[in-house]
Amino acid sequence: MISLTDGKALPYISKISFMNTACLISAFSSSALAPDIWVQGLPEQPSAVISRYGGRLNITANSADFNELKEFINVIGFSEIFTEKSTAVSLGFNNFTEYTVLKKQAEKTKTEGADFSLLSLYNTLNLGADGEIELPSFEVFAPDVSHRLRHGAAFAVLKEFGGALTFKSNFGGIINGIAVKKDARKGGFGSLLLNDILKQINGEVFVCTTTSLAEFYIKNGFKVCDTAVLVRG
Repeated sequence: MISLTDGKALPYISKISFMNTACLISAFSSSALAPDIWVQGLPEQPSAVISRYGGRLNITANSADFNELKEFINVIGFSEIFTEKSTAVSLGFNNFTEYTVLKKQAEKTKTEGADFSLLSLYNTLNLGADGEIELPSFEVFAPDVSHRLRHGAAFAVLKEFGGALTFKSNFGGIINGIAVKKDARKGGFGSLLLNDILKQINGEVFVCTTTSLAEFYIKNGFKVCDTAVLVRG
């Protein structure tokens, strides 16, 4: 059975799709923008967790009933689905974009605020990544990130050589982008930005990236743990 829940008491599932849901809960659960969250099975022992924010679904399967999940997805609809590749295949999807998922354990050792404009951060992430980071339009990015920053559910750093952004939850976080400007490449600045944001997070930190960028994270102590996919409706 799939039922609606507020998601606040869900047990942690060590998957990037669940971390995405956890970050949504941390940022929006107490606002009018709260995501819809469903569980298959019991909330304290779910076999699947589904969250919907806008038209995007995050699906975390944990010994799920995939036939029921398929019917449920067909009923509620979607514009995109973010999930692990094994889950997408089990749901019958075969047309998707694949990403390498890596993770690392982090311990918060520093708390600091930052004063910068969201447009400057957006432009740095967008222009400094050579197209490797897929950002939404600024009109979507700005209110979402601004809300998360105000509620302590995100951290961003902006330097003269680049910038980085991560979303946070009670269990850890997800790195949303690290970009170093072209004229500052190969100087170790990417690792400096990464260390800056890792110091702000307790728990598992995930990153979902292209295969070409995975080596950067591996050199900084991350380990490949899964393959995630984006299914477009």
